[in-house]
Amino acid sequence: MKPKPENRKDIVIIGGGISGLSAAWELERRSGRTVDYALLESGAHWGGKIATRVVPGPAGGRFILDGGAESIVTRKPEAWELAQELGMADRVRDPGSETRGMYVLDGGALHPIPLHPVGFIRSRLMTSRGKLRMLAEPFIPPHRDVADETLAEFARRRLGAEAMEKIIAPVLAGIYNADPHRLSILAASPVMREMETRHGSLVRAMVARMWAGRGKKAAVSERPRFFTFRDGAGELPDRLAIRLSGELRLHTNAVEIRRQGEGFGIALENGAPLHARAVLLATPANTAAALIAPVSEAAARAIGGIRHTSIGSAFLLYRQPDLEAVGPINGLMIPSREGRRIDAVSFPFRKMPERAPQGFSAVRVFFGRSAPEMVDLPEDALLAQLRTELESLLGIQAPPLGIESFCWKNAFPQADVGHLERVDRIRALLPAGIYVAGSSYGGVGVPDCVQSGRRAAIAMWQRHQAEFSNREGSLLERKIVAT
Repeated sequence: MKPKPENRKDIVIIGGGISGLSAAWELERRSGRTVDYALLESGAHWGGKIATRVVPGPAGGRFILDGGAESIVTRKPEAWELAQELGMADRVRDPGSETRGMYVLDGGALHPIPLHPVGFIRSRLMTSRGKLRMLAEPFIPPHRDVADETLAEFARRRLGAEAMEKIIAPVLAGIYNADPHRLSILAASPVMREMETRHGSLVRAMVARMWAGRGKKAAVSERPRFFTFRDGAGELPDRLAIRLSGELRLHTNAVEIRRQGEGFGIALENGAPLHARAVLLATPANTAAALIAPVSEAAARAIGGIRHTSIGSAFLLYRQPDLEAVGPINGLMIPSREGRRIDAVSFPFRKMPERAPQGFSAVRVFFGRSAPEMVDLPEDALLAQLRTELESLLGIQAPPLGIESFCWKNAFPQADVGHLERVDRIRALLPAGIYVAGSSYGGVGVPDCVQSGRRAAIAMWQRHQAEFSNREGSLLERKIVAT
């Protein structure tokens, strides 16, 4: 029996972010490692926007810097369950609350975000009229239809214009790096619409949930609300890449997909082309649209309709005494209406001091939404802009010891109103044998991407299982023959 040529694969997965890695993992689990696949990543590391960088400290020790998510929510359990499957329980760390010490900039002044009734009553962030409008939420008639609307429309309708502008929009739009006047509520926070539909009110829904939870025992696993790993979120994709048995290629850029025989030909920027029975595009949608255009112009146009923006963040490294003027702030959300050059600030080592050398800390600054051109600045110009903003907002005057920046140009998807319908239309237009997964379609959180990749792998396996099973020899048999 002749072994299959190396350039012929059952499946080619394009994109080595957490979605593509999760798809490969699910394929191996489903097939018993009999599917012959290649996983291609154009960059230098696995994980996409889950990017952990380790920087030596100036006097020993090290900084552990997460360029993407610093912690992962467990309310959506997909990433947590994947970590357990990979045997990473001993690596898991609980970073604590994501909301403690959060502030919002309003009219040039810093206000703590009121999370409790007393804080809400005392807060100067909102006027008395705005607070009364929020308190009237249980009496606002609910929408009974299923039509999508923007985050701004939903928040204004349920909680009032002032709450939308000063609390809801800065927090949720900050999380999604999006314009609240375009962001789909059904894509960004479907649970809020579900609460309104089921209970007629957000307040009544929260009360119902509290009553439902009374007397319930804690889960045996005692799962934290958020988790990360000892040496950064990058441990998750790194462990996945180690555990996978397929052909994994870094620095491999796919440039075009065309029909070829019973499958598809994948042209590479460097190297011989590949042939596959099926292809999974686990890249940002704008990249996927260009790749798939020779196969289906209609699908490419639909995929290309998903907007992408640029996003970046930078860690400014300091000695701890240089940050004493900041006070008890763990995070600052900055609405676009404030006219600043940056979107948010956080102090990650206040939650995880073990990730910095003793006596040192860092400020993480987010940018790209209010001033998109910031992601194109050279590092010296970027540092100058960030220092100006930090001094103006937080009184940080000392020069940093260094800067470490992470930028993704035109790679952050925007779930505009109608996004879910758009995704349904994309899937309907995809040619047989072509699949998509990733943050452009199923949510930007790590659990969303894990789920998206695994669901795509399940769909591929169910559709093509018979083809793989009937081909000439299993993967194990071919490896034995080749040896």
